[in-house]
Amino acid sequence: MSAAAGAGGHVVISPHPDDAVWSLGGRLVRWVAHGVPVTVVTVFDGGAVPGVRSDGVPPGAAGSGGPRADDARADGPTTDGARHAREAVDARAPGRAHDRDGWRSIAQPDLRRREDRAALTLLGAAHVSLGFTDAALRASGGRYRYSSAPRVRGPRHADDAPLAVELSAALHSCCPPGVRVHGPLAAGRHVDHVLVREAVERLGRPDTAWYEDFPYPLRHRDHAGMAADYTPLTPMEIDAWLAGAAVYASQAQALFDGTDRLREALLARVRAHGAAAQLPGAERFWLRSAHVATDAGPRPPGEPLPPPDDRNTPAPLGRP
Repeated sequence: MSAAAGAGGHVVISPHPDDAVWSLGGRLVRWVAHGVPVTVVTVFDGGAVPGVRSDGVPPGAAGSGGPRADDARADGPTTDGARHAREAVDARAPGRAHDRDGWRSIAQPDLRRREDRAALTLLGAAHVSLGFTDAALRASGGRYRYSSAPRVRGPRHADDAPLAVELSAALHSCCPPGVRVHGPLAAGRHVDHVLVREAVERLGRPDTAWYEDFPYPLRHRDHAGMAADYTPLTPMEIDAWLAGAAVYASQAQALFDGTDRLREALLARVRAHGAAAQLPGAERFWLRSAHVATDAGPRPPGEPLPPPDDRNTPAPLGRP
């Protein structure tokens, strides 16, 4: 295990390469700068399953095997002003200039793992790869489990049912006592993010800090039973974070037409979170009510705690 195994370290569970750095990279930079051990555990970064045609049909089959429910879309407006982020998520849907199955091309495991290692090395965080296969590339019986991009944000394929338990078992050794665990809220309901959230919940760590999955829109149901807190970010921390985020060039190009628009979307979010906390820039995260204001890490001397987020009154405690 990495240095984060020591007491006081942070372990961030990232569904895919880029999720951790894009979603809470400012805090990663801040923790490392304060000498706190940080490990990012990337879950779905394994190789593709061989023997599946590009259209998801088994070799030799006559047709697609029936109708597809392709209209399940992420809903609701984004809460942090990053308009380009919502456009990027919608760009994965079929019916655009690319072919129906072209969206799978952004899930290139070898390339994404290289980008992940490079970005985390740049930011000074340790890395653990679990090597599970991305939903875009998982297959059963020679055909893809999810026939289109919107379907990965719809009902879970039956063959994915055991994954949450398997993931939780794999994560257990990565999250020893004494570390703070950070998991995704599964905003946007991408099946891989939902599975990772369930796996983190199964760890039974009540002080888990939950981050907002970028670039998906956040809805109240994603943080029901939680309260918001903020980590202030300095301009230097933001610049270092954006440099790390840009290392995921393949995803920036596929989802944002390049790193410039990715940077705009990330800056829009950090500024919006800062405005909500009456700070120049900040990252928002969510905690069960009993653990509010325990995650932000060392604050500069004399810096007050940010105010609560009045726009997101927490619901009564319960399972999200």
